[in-house]
Amino acid sequence: MTNSYLKEGGNVWPGQTKNFDHAIIPDIMKQINSVISKTGAKALPIGSGATPTPGRQSSDLDMIVDAGQLKEFFGVKDNKNAKIELEKLFQQAGFDTAKTGSSVHVKTNIGNSAQQVDIMVVDQGNTAQKFHVHNIPKGSPYKGVHKQLAISYLAKQNGMKWSPYKGLLDRETNELVANNLDEIAKQILGSSASANDLGSLESILAAMPEDKADSVLTDLEEINPKQFGETLTDKHLNRIKEIMSHM
Repeated sequence: MTNSYLKEGGNVWPGQTKNFDHAIIPDIMKQINSVISKTGAKALPIGSGATPTPGRQSSDLDMIVDAGQLKEFFGVKDNKNAKIELEKLFQQAGFDTAKTGSSVHVKTNIGNSAQQVDIMVVDQGNTAQKFHVHNIPKGSPYKGVHKQLAISYLAKQNGMKWSPYKGLLDRETNELVANNLDEIAKQILGSSASANDLGSLESILAAMPEDKADSVLTDLEEINPKQFGETLTDKHLNRIKEIMSHM
């Protein structure tokens, strides 16, 4: 078994794991939860893996597990030690593992190839997972990170701040304002909004008047040039408007 301490994520096992079709994600999850289920917890997929599309390829599967359940099972007081114990559990089950930051990386084996799974150990993991499930339109130039940036921007505009693992927080006291997606949508988009409006950057913009959506998109590009690219808004603005007109 491999026990590695890495300074950053990415490809943990270069040349050993391969990109995989989303069709095998249920099998990957089964291998992971066959181990984690011993703790009473369950690892949940996030990002594109939470809404798998057969035929689409990914280089790794991102998952979240609740730190509280792990701490209770292992009898430890902090997330760091819960992560250490979780890695040991996978090693005992015969898996290659590694650790970075808040994640335990596990090498699964489906078919004739190996896959990388990144398991984040997060407080209130079952709630946090919902913030990382997206409904991005086919062909969209945007990803989950763009949705997160939009929510953060709108939270700030409404006097709050956004934690992608806790929810909406009071900007001054850090107290929780809302961690229910329907309530979060209402707080940042208006009383008629719902969780469905938070599925993607496109759906967030579609929930606003067109002039405001244009302004928000422009601000996001200016504030986050590395994530959006210098000309991304100009290039795709007409496409966004077209998508919005059909929602």
